[in-house]
Amino acid sequence: MLNKLTGCIVLVFLTVSCAKQWSDSDVKPEKLPKLKQKEFITLLDSISRSAPHYMYTKLKVSYKGAENKGSFKTTLKAVKDSAVSAVVSFARIPVFSALIDSSTLTIVNKKDKCFSSQALSEFSKTIGVDIALHNIEEVIFGHAIGFSKDHKYHMLNAPYHYILSTHRKGVGRKKKQIVYRYNLAPNKGHLVSSHISAPMDSTEIEIKYLEWQQADKYILPQRIEMNIQTKDNVGQITLEYTRLDAVTPEALFLTIPEKYEKCD
Repeated sequence: MLNKLTGCIVLVFLTVSCAKQWSDSDVKPEKLPKLKQKEFITLLDSISRSAPHYMYTKLKVSYKGAENKGSFKTTLKAVKDSAVSAVVSFARIPVFSALIDSSTLTIVNKKDKCFSSQALSEFSKTIGVDIALHNIEEVIFGHAIGFSKDHKYHMLNAPYHYILSTHRKGVGRKKKQIVYRYNLAPNKGHLVSSHISAPMDSTEIEIKYLEWQQADKYILPQRIEMNIQTKDNVGQITLEYTRLDAVTPEALFLTIPEKYEKCD
């Protein structure tokens, strides 16, 4: 259930020694103005509701793990609350196409000339990772992963950051519950990061929004770093939006050539 966030992601601890930074620069950051918990929740809810109806983007995707690394380019289209499609290319040659809606994932493998179409629930069982359309949208739109204004939250004591968590420090680990933590930017206009911890699985996932951009009336990510650490593996994926259109309507469709057979 932790993995409702994505079926794809990867690693790296965000470890920063503030004390060391201060001693090196002799300049301490200023404490942020007080932010009430109720206002924090309202801000996250507002961010979660802000998304273009249509989005077209080209992504440069880089990945690295314990045993491999590489990069590829993806053309991604999204119609909010309806579907997301992607075309993955290596050396400018499209090799995979995918379409995910609220219930089904369809993949066309151009390399092996085959296709697969499966209910999301069944696909999730197959790979052991829960995948849902709205979780993919949360990542690409820069929303708080798994956030709901109706859940109970706690403001963490961090005078130089705005941090909201589903649990007080250490409580989630003691109870072996999944902990969601959200770091809001000082300008309160977007997230700095979302962090998910599942102590029972020894899993840590962090999504860092490193750069943002204006598209029409929306603030959308420009560079995302996704990190994951499990007891067996670590990895990292970086998404860089190299082109973005949040205005022009885009039709989503996936063509399966007649000669293609079902993938094994």
